[in-house]
Amino acid sequence: MPFRDRSSLRRHLLAVIALLVVAALQAPAVWCQPAATQEGLPVELVIDREQDFDDQLTTMRALYHVGEEYLPETGIIASVKSMFTGGDEAMYVTVATLAEHAARVRGDLVKVEGIYEPGGERGTLRSMGAEVMVEMVGGSSPEGFSEVGGPDGMPVMITGRVETEDEKALLRAEAMVPSAQIAGVRAARLLEEGEEWEAAADAYEDVATNGALQSRPLAAFARIRAGQIALEHLRDQKRARAQYSAGWQPYSASQGGTPAYYTWVPKEDNGWERTPAAEALAPRLDRLNADLIGYKIVDVFVRIAGGSPAFGVLLMAVVVRLAIYPLTKKQLESQRRMQALQPQIKELQKKHATDKQKFQEEFWQLCQEHNCNPLGGCLPMLVQMPILIFLYHGIRDYIVQFHGTQFLWIPNLAQPDIWLLVAYTISMVAFQKMAAQSQPAADAQQQQQQQMMAYMMPLMFFFLFRSFPAAFILYWLGSNVIYFSEHLIYRRATGDEAVVEPEPGEKASEKKGGFLASMVEAAKRMQGGEGNREEQRPPSYEEQRKQEKGQKRGKHK
Repeated sequence: MPFRDRSSLRRHLLAVIALLVVAALQAPAVWCQPAATQEGLPVELVIDREQDFDDQLTTMRALYHVGEEYLPETGIIASVKSMFTGGDEAMYVTVATLAEHAARVRGDLVKVEGIYEPGGERGTLRSMGAEVMVEMVGGSSPEGFSEVGGPDGMPVMITGRVETEDEKALLRAEAMVPSAQIAGVRAARLLEEGEEWEAAADAYEDVATNGALQSRPLAAFARIRAGQIALEHLRDQKRARAQYSAGWQPYSASQGGTPAYYTWVPKEDNGWERTPAAEALAPRLDRLNADLIGYKIVDVFVRIAGGSPAFGVLLMAVVVRLAIYPLTKKQLESQRRMQALQPQIKELQKKHATDKQKFQEEFWQLCQEHNCNPLGGCLPMLVQMPILIFLYHGIRDYIVQFHGTQFLWIPNLAQPDIWLLVAYTISMVAFQKMAAQSQPAADAQQQQQQQMMAYMMPLMFFFLFRSFPAAFILYWLGSNVIYFSEHLIYRRATGDEAVVEPEPGEKASEKKGGFLASMVEAAKRMQGGEGNREEQRPPSYEEQRKQEKGQKRGKHK
């Protein structure tokens, strides 16, 4: 139908354009490119938006799985193996380290990752804004790239010796394989560019949780980016908190005041910005933890302590110790009574040196008669364990506020401190020795075992708590010091005179039940059961013959 005038034609064109726009908005957004530029990202994270995203994703996933086969083993067993196996182990370094400190690492066998670009006899390895020359030697050739046609423009990991040429680093490559770290992060970046948020978060987490990749430079980016996607696009605060919490301890550390890990975060105006990992993690993690009950409790103590996180932790130790002081007092009384019974216990040990069962029976009977519980020293520790677990989680939730806080020689309460851990271990040795006073040994072997445990338990805790933040170790050290003070005050208050013991049966008759009574009853049943079985057993043939002979001799006499 012909248009009557130009205005009619214009109206129809506008209607067609409007329909096209609506159709485009309603169409499924598959691999739609975000408007944000990639300016500021390192070459490892830059995605080629001109190539097909599906093909790139397939390639990166294939390289990631191949690269995993070349990763070193992790775990305790692998660490033990490395201690006993010799050989020349390659040291992992970055391209920037090779470029800036070529003379220092010259002659070393190293492993380095980046994007490889060929160039005749020598290629170039680029990473994080730095580059180094690469030359294959000894007839070596790239491995693991058969499915993608070669390493050109691909993420690679090179193992080789470092040499210098014109004061620049030259890497003599002995092996070139796919880089699982870069390939995995690139696959996640492709999914993110396509707005496949769930799959992108999973891909980032896969890289971040890989034990062999957790200390690599891009692991911090993968962990933080997984948390940010979970928070902003998946609306999953629990998942985001888990990612940020897992990333805080390893990636917020610094070396000589310089951040050990960096990441890249989107800028508000456009592009990306390189940022220390701690600065990227801190505001998000603190905001997510602020609503947790543990965070609020620790924050109350810090506020009462005048805003000092260190004194807030020590104040918590004081309050908890005062709360469980009635139990601590019972423990100290039990220890004192046990010390008073030591002469009698030693007499029982000598009397029943070869009969441990009889010793245990009379030992528990003696404790019951004098209203003394030898296991009373364990009660405050058992009661305090749930409190310690809760406070540990509270300190972990409050960890951002501890970051950068100095106390005495400790530079950062949010990071482990070896000398504070040594002081805590010494206090635990003293604590174990004091607790052992209320648990007498049945024989010399058991006494030796108790002495060994007094050192083995603190030593085990020493290795267990090496990665714990200093704030938590400070709390436990303060708690032990307060316990020693309570012990000293109690001894001064009671004096050194002997403990007045109740008459045998006096308090035992008043309290027929309880733990001690049950232990004594069990020991009697065991002993009595054996006696009954002995009495009910019919005499053997030899015993009958002896009895008959004895009777005949008596008659003869």
